[in-house]
Amino acid sequence: MNCLEVSNKLQEILRLDTDPVAITMYKDKEKLPRKPLDYKINLCQLVSTARYQGRPGSGVPEMMVCAMGAACVGLIKTPEAISSGKAAVGPYCANEEAGKKFMENTFKLGDKGKQYEGIYVEPLSRAKEEPDVVVVYVNPAQVMRLVHACAYDNGEKVAADTVCEAALCSSIGFALANNKPTIGFPCAGDRIFGGTQNQELVFVAPYSLFRDKLIDNLEKTAKGGFSVYPVPPNMAWTPSMPPTYTIQPEDLK
Repeated sequence: MNCLEVSNKLQEILRLDTDPVAITMYKDKEKLPRKPLDYKINLCQLVSTARYQGRPGSGVPEMMVCAMGAACVGLIKTPEAISSGKAAVGPYCANEEAGKKFMENTFKLGDKGKQYEGIYVEPLSRAKEEPDVVVVYVNPAQVMRLVHACAYDNGEKVAADTVCEAALCSSIGFALANNKPTIGFPCAGDRIFGGTQNQELVFVAPYSLFRDKLIDNLEKTAKGGFSVYPVPPNMAWTPSMPPTYTIQPEDLK
């Protein structure tokens, strides 16, 4: 199964509103398939452009604004203001102690230093080479399907981001580092700059997991009749209606 086939299957089974997005990391930015734009842009904007408009894009830290997002995916070493918790004081936390814990609960590849020089973002359907991870924006019922597909073989739970900070970027970093899927609750920045909708969650997993397991398991779990999308309402019951709208015995004469 190639990238186009995986993308088509995900859209067919989950009835996605926007395209699955392929993420590929580069140790050498000179090898990026295309040059970054000539103005600074955040990772959530690149993902939004790919999933809504079908356009690919490259990102390098010198052409980005968001230090948090860049640190999460390992494009920079995590800055001291973030790792110390200072950045969270005020907007999210009451003090630096709470802020430090808050930031520790946001997965960042940059905590171990700079890992990559560039990131390439494109619709999965257009990818010519297999990406590192895939990002899918879903609603809660659609993520239920994906969680069931993950658990089908082993019953394991899927970890979720729980502090709602840099969730897209943090989830990409987590999937890269752990080779596991994760669920993210989009942050304020993703909503402001990436156009994420109120009902959307983000699901990120290694591409190989989608290719080798999740597509097949999505189809298998659907056969049970419960893990399906959209979930069909139970219509096998008799409704109660006002008398004026209810068929009376005399109406049958």
